[in-house]
Amino acid sequence: MTQETDLAYVFADLLALSSVLLLFLPVLRHVSLFAVNRIISILILLGMLILAVGAIILVVLAVSNPIYSAPIAGIAGALRIGSPPLLYRKVRATFEERRGWATLRWIILLAFLGLAAFLVVHLILGPSPGTTIGAFVLSEQLIMAVGASALFVRFAFRVRPQERGYLWPVWFSALLFAIAFLVVAPYAFPGFAIVYAASGVVGWSLGAVVLWRDW
Repeated sequence: MTQETDLAYVFADLLALSSVLLLFLPVLRHVSLFAVNRIISILILLGMLILAVGAIILVVLAVSNPIYSAPIAGIAGALRIGSPPLLYRKVRATFEERRGWATLRWIILLAFLGLAAFLVVHLILGPSPGTTIGAFVLSEQLIMAVGASALFVRFAFRVRPQERGYLWPVWFSALLFAIAFLVVAPYAFPGFAIVYAASGVVGWSLGAVVLWRDW
């Protein structure tokens, strides 16, 4: 229980640091990194601030009562469902025009299906104390985090493509935000292990479907 409590506070710290990078640094640059219209920029930043502060408050409450961790598990589940398709689109945008893309696409498809199958087995058999299995689960979570971070970065790049060289706060804060929900949360709030695993199966399967239909 003590370890879970410590991880819950790590989760809160990551969200706080993510908020600082995402909110305060762009504010110093007049918030123009996010949108041309300042009102829209302020609304976006306010929404992210409310989300981060709300999540931190939930962490504090969840330490004393696990039922309050349900919204955190819900956000993590939603990110796990949406991350694989975003990850595929990010990889496609980077490598589609290069040689060997056809082969790489097959590798990605097999990887997505393999991760979905692994989570199905993991869901049926339950957690395993083995180091190898634990490392594989952690690797799957980190891959998910990369896909989730693309959600925020992709939006920022589309709005202000000329500012790519100055969006490192967005990259870093998005990655921290994703790590908090997709890597730390499952260990800090293990009572929703089924939600994490099931949403991962749906996410990797959805990514495979999107890839196949995009063939």
